[in-house]
Amino acid sequence: MDFDLLEAFLAVVEARSFSGAARALHSTQPTVSRQIARLESDLGVQLFERGGRTVEPTPVGQMLVPMAKAITVRVDEAVSTVRGHVGAGSRTIRFGAPRALFSRSLAAVLVSFALAYPNVRVDLVEKDDTLVEEAVARGELDCGVITAWRSNRTAVQHLLTDEIVVLVGDSHDLARRQEVELAALAKETLLLPPSTMNVANIVVDAFREAGLQPRLGYRVETPELLAELVRSSLAIAPVPATLLPEKRDGLAVLHLPRPLKAEVVFVSPKDRPVAPGARALGSHIKAALAGTKRPGARPLTP
Repeated sequence: MDFDLLEAFLAVVEARSFSGAARALHSTQPTVSRQIARLESDLGVQLFERGGRTVEPTPVGQMLVPMAKAITVRVDEAVSTVRGHVGAGSRTIRFGAPRALFSRSLAAVLVSFALAYPNVRVDLVEKDDTLVEEAVARGELDCGVITAWRSNRTAVQHLLTDEIVVLVGDSHDLARRQEVELAALAKETLLLPPSTMNVANIVVDAFREAGLQPRLGYRVETPELLAELVRSSLAIAPVPATLLPEKRDGLAVLHLPRPLKAEVVFVSPKDRPVAPGARALGSHIKAALAGTKRPGARPLTP
């Protein structure tokens, strides 16, 4: 059976018309009609009801749909795998992550990946967590690294578990402590990143689950700006340990008795084949981050 016949069949099912399928396949209506007629002849069955304005699959046609989809997916996977193995072309991977992760955790990893895979080009796209996940799900990005929160729109590969610590100015009353309860934090003004960054959602969820209402101040994404605002002791900031400011003079790091965890993950498509280059990039990042040290963090269980 010709693979093109199955593609034409699925295109007609999706478009519910021969003309619509022809447009989707960049073909002509007579060509698609001949392909369907040939497929029906090969199988010895009628696959479509041709009356009315739309074309609908017969019961036998409906039965063929999931099998045809499975076959086309496997063929795409086989082609992608073989091309990746022989290094066909200079594959471009569209990779997204938040700015802070690029600068703090991923810069050196991406350099080592470029040296290890010179035939793979990586286009880097800065986006917040939720926007990276959405772009991967929609096919605008091939893969990315984000902090996970509540969504299952993409396939997820765990990279590391980070501790969310509390950054305060060293002149703040809380700076004398090593640990601080959420109840005490609820009395303070908090600096959080935008809601498109999942650390903010994790923190707000923790307060609500404890029956507390956080007092939110500025939305701050840049670690350097956040540090300057915290040094004033007018506000405090929950921060993943891997994203703590490099220069912490005038600052103190506190822990929560029950640590909040931020799961950093590699995201890739859930419902379509993952390009070989994207798989290689995910494996490379996971291996590189496996031994990441989190300054200011306590050991966390996986």
